Amino acid sequence: MKLSTSTNIVSERLGRPNLSLEKTLRLASQAGFQRFDLNFYDWIRPDSPFCSEGWERWTFEAIEIAAELQVEFGQCHAHTYSFLDPAISEEERAHQEMLVRRSLKCCSLLGSGVCVLHPDTSRDPDRPAKQSKADNLEYFKRLMDEAARLNLELALENMCDYSIAPKRKFFVTPEEIVDFVDAFGDDRLGVCWDFEHGDIQEIDQPAALRLFGPRLKATHVSDTVSKTYEPLMHIMPFFGFTDWPAIMPVLREIGYKGDFSFEAHNFAKRLPDGLLPQALRFSYEIGRYLMSL
Repeated sequence: MKLSTSTNIVSERLGRPNLSLEKTLRLASQAGFQRFDLNFYDWIRPDSPFCSEGWERWTFEAIEIAAELQVEFGQCHAHTYSFLDPAISEEERAHQEMLVRRSLKCCSLLGSGVCVLHPDTSRDPDRPAKQSKADNLEYFKRLMDEAARLNLELALENMCDYSIAPKRKFFVTPEEIVDFVDAFGDDRLGVCWDFEHGDIQEIDQPAALRLFGPRLKATHVSDTVSKTYEPLMHIMPFFGFTDWPAIMPVLREIGYKGDFSFEAHNFAKRLPDGLLPQALRFSYEIGRYLMSL
């Protein structure tokens, strides 16, 4: 298991421009981080180089910076969208699919072996669970053809539907997740377990991890003190209520060898720039402590 952080750990600055990818990598590497999850979902902005014609140049610049800093990219997070939304136009769908596949290409260029994506939920009012399973199987089997050409594995992230209860999303409960992954029938597709989502859904996370076993390919690590209020979510472990001492030994027990990757972009968002080095170093030490458990 390798400690990692999403590149969004300090890139978002409340009321200020986002930090560049280069600045984020330099600050985080100086704090101790040596492995990064480049989250392309964060780069879907009008001013983003990822969305421009210069996206390949931007990617190769990131590779050069990583080589200079002697850091690497592990799991990455592809762009994702509501691909089962019947209201989306064909033009918009084509644009979104282009961004998904562009992010897969970037992940491959960066040397990542695992790319995280979101499943979607069918809008069929009569059988949403059954239709969701069928539609997601179809979508990700097509996407796996592209991923395989790029030597990538795919990890689907567990969803959270607490805020829309009693409605529910697909791919929330561990049993539903395992059923889908096994039905997919290709060990190049597995699970990205988001611990914060699991905590919000009040899932027995040690039991879930044991159920996933080798299906677990990636993680999103954050904590929360709220189930619905976004500014109090996606914070560092031990600042919320997740039972980390119960979780960490199970990752070792199941032989998890992927990334233990922070996705805690609200932790430092409000801090002055002058405190970012100290905040990042503290984040790194939290990660080291968790790994020791």
